[in-house]
Amino acid sequence: MEKILLDTDIGGDIDDAVCLAYLLREPQCELLGITTVCGQPQRRAEIADAICRSAGRDIPIAAGLDTTLQPVPVYPTPDGARALKRWPHSAFEKADAPAFLYRIIRENPHAVTLIGIGNMTNIATLFSAYPDAPALLKGLYVMNGYFGAKALPAPYYNWNAWADPLASHNVFQAEVAVHRAIPLEVTDTLTVDAAQAGRILPADSRLMRAVFDFGGAWLESAGTLTLHDPLAAVAVFHPDICSFERGRVRVETELEGSMGATAFAADPDGNVEIARTVARERFYEILFETLRGASAPDG
Repeated sequence: MEKILLDTDIGGDIDDAVCLAYLLREPQCELLGITTVCGQPQRRAEIADAICRSAGRDIPIAAGLDTTLQPVPVYPTPDGARALKRWPHSAFEKADAPAFLYRIIRENPHAVTLIGIGNMTNIATLFSAYPDAPALLKGLYVMNGYFGAKALPAPYYNWNAWADPLASHNVFQAEVAVHRAIPLEVTDTLTVDAAQAGRILPADSRLMRAVFDFGGAWLESAGTLTLHDPLAAVAVFHPDICSFERGRVRVETELEGSMGATAFAADPDGNVEIARTVARERFYEILFETLRGASAPDG
């Protein structure tokens, strides 16, 4: 079993909800807790709780930071919260998410893998408030960075770095036993038309109906489904799903117009491994088969 903590900005793009659903159904996952980040983290915590409840699970959740280490011009609210009226959930107040994470990590030294699929503010604050936290982790997997050959249309496409560049910079400098990043140019290959989503995401369970309810507005407006965040989770349990290259990552925190831009330098002594390729069809198969387990009885 893998002990997992999830830090997420769930409530907008459907892939956060899919990632959570995968963790709830992965047989080897012991999900110890969830923290939320970005605008209105309390509502995001309620969404996460509703999805957990739809699977018959009661997972500890802390509504985290709604400010950033470095100011950004846009900090969205969770559109998916409009579906909360249709799903049982608890109410949440803002909490000390870094302290919540640290308590669980300290209680399980060298046994917890932290998955970060939102902006890195909670994780960066964890590492600054508790300097021993990185060394106490078993692993850190983040969906963050862009190292592709073509320029992005705009810096915010690399959202998890752009939404708090300084936090991403600090996290990428951390020394963790296994420190892996799943970048945008790899996850972008996991894109299908919204009409084809059912081929990959079975919708025949209460859990998956909740996922589609909370993420459906995004899916309809986007017209495509890109499975960014689920790959970060699947890579924990299937380490060979991606090829990785070791090196160091730099995040732009000063140059206006390039804030959050990430650059990679290969280095055999580097502290980070970035994904370079993904076995796409195998990933789809793993995700579908695991989520199909969601047809098991759920509450």
